[in-house]
Amino acid sequence: MRLYCPVCNKEFPLDIKDLACPESSDDGVHPLIKLEDADELSRVFPTILTKRWNEGKLSFSVFREFMASYQLANEHGKASWWLERVLALSNACERLTGRGFVRTPEIQADELAEAIDLPKGSLFVKNETLQLMGSHKSRHLAGAVMHLETLREISGEDQDKKTLAIFSCGNAAMGAAAIAGAAGYQLYAFVPDHVSDTVVAILTNLGTNVVKVSRDGNVGEGDPCNLRYQEALKKFGWVPFTSYGHDIWSAVEGAETLAYEFFFNQYLNDAALDVMVIQVGGGGLANAVISGAQICKRLGMIRKLPRFYTCQTSSCYPLAQSYFMVLRELGRDGVVTLPPELSMALESDFDARSVIENNAGQIKMTANLIAEMYPKIKEDIDEVFAKIGKKRNEFFKPWSGNVPDSIAEGILDDTTYDGLEVVRGMIETGGLPLVADEESLQKAFDLAVRHTGIDLSATGSAGLAGLRMLIKNNLIQKGERCGLLFTGVGERSCDLPIINDRVFTLSADDNIKKLID
Repeated sequence: MRLYCPVCNKEFPLDIKDLACPESSDDGVHPLIKLEDADELSRVFPTILTKRWNEGKLSFSVFREFMASYQLANEHGKASWWLERVLALSNACERLTGRGFVRTPEIQADELAEAIDLPKGSLFVKNETLQLMGSHKSRHLAGAVMHLETLREISGEDQDKKTLAIFSCGNAAMGAAAIAGAAGYQLYAFVPDHVSDTVVAILTNLGTNVVKVSRDGNVGEGDPCNLRYQEALKKFGWVPFTSYGHDIWSAVEGAETLAYEFFFNQYLNDAALDVMVIQVGGGGLANAVISGAQICKRLGMIRKLPRFYTCQTSSCYPLAQSYFMVLRELGRDGVVTLPPELSMALESDFDARSVIENNAGQIKMTANLIAEMYPKIKEDIDEVFAKIGKKRNEFFKPWSGNVPDSIAEGILDDTTYDGLEVVRGMIETGGLPLVADEESLQKAFDLAVRHTGIDLSATGSAGLAGLRMLIKNNLIQKGERCGLLFTGVGERSCDLPIINDRVFTLSADDNIKKLID
């Protein structure tokens, strides 16, 4: 296994200290991806994986050969150490929070399926609310911390653990706090100044330093929490600890375990998915699931990739904007031929939601044709995506509309940080970006709670709003199986008081140095 930059077409060893391609520039980060050793994975699939699975082992252990940090440890004779460290980390999380790493269940959601006009046996829901800290976010951060811990271990030196930093509106910060606290790292979490007292109490009691950031600038400049976080990374040399491959490549492989669980379970039950709808904020979840699915397909665990659709809110949909900018670039470079009306709509300043509403038929036809032709035009698409990757920031700009506000508050990221990888997944499979209004998001939440009994948030059920849109527009074919990810627990509570010594406030005029003075 090695790391690879698809923008520069260069490979790197697993022990590289850089968290992204060294040739990243101010025009955009070049995230690193894994290139697995097919022979190594074939050695354990399916017999050894099935044995570990049936023994109830943690997913990091079941799918260890899929993890770059394990492969790196194994190269240095540290495979046993890695397995022991994963288990120790899970146990430490359980002591700290009451829950360690969990292999979350998938349910065949027949009652919910019938409520949205799907037949029984056609809808499968993975319940990530049962995961550590109530969402998938802890998976990302566990992958990242195992990467950092492995680098420390193979160095042979007793190095001090570096300070970590994250920007988040809630779930990611809590997942990071649990993992960092359990692993013995200091963490600074940059959060919006309107974050709830409950979240602040949870974070500070897990040992995290909470930095409240006010939105003093204009929409279109980017998430102020991210801007301050980036400033701190440069000023203090802190290590990125987010759920985005854009920031730290190993965060992706942590959450790939969710995909491995889902698709391996489908393999065991011979019930392959045809469609998956994923709610998107910064894109970390969708990136990891798509990446994990691609590995599963190359291994033969699944015969084909499902069509990956994404869902954002009508209050904030930067991914949809970027999708059509990429589609336009594919047309301009002659890789695909866009229908005249769609091409014309994309040649001026456009609003993605309006484009979708006014050109739905042409968009669907174009997506299907590209997916059908994909094996033949893959190399041409690779070239266009490499070109886009070199000027990533031009295609994945911060949201410039009104200040976002939605009941699905966890997917209101100004920028889809892992957007390029997610757009690639949609284009490869024939999926599309979906934009759901508040009424649809509320209805999806109500249906999810009523017909599954899962205690989740409106953020966590947002993918269902997208699925209902597909059904309404006849984009789900008879006999197709659909997958959803319910992630993000509902109302949280904390009986402990906020530890005020761990809370900082940054206004636009404040010097970042106040965090360490």
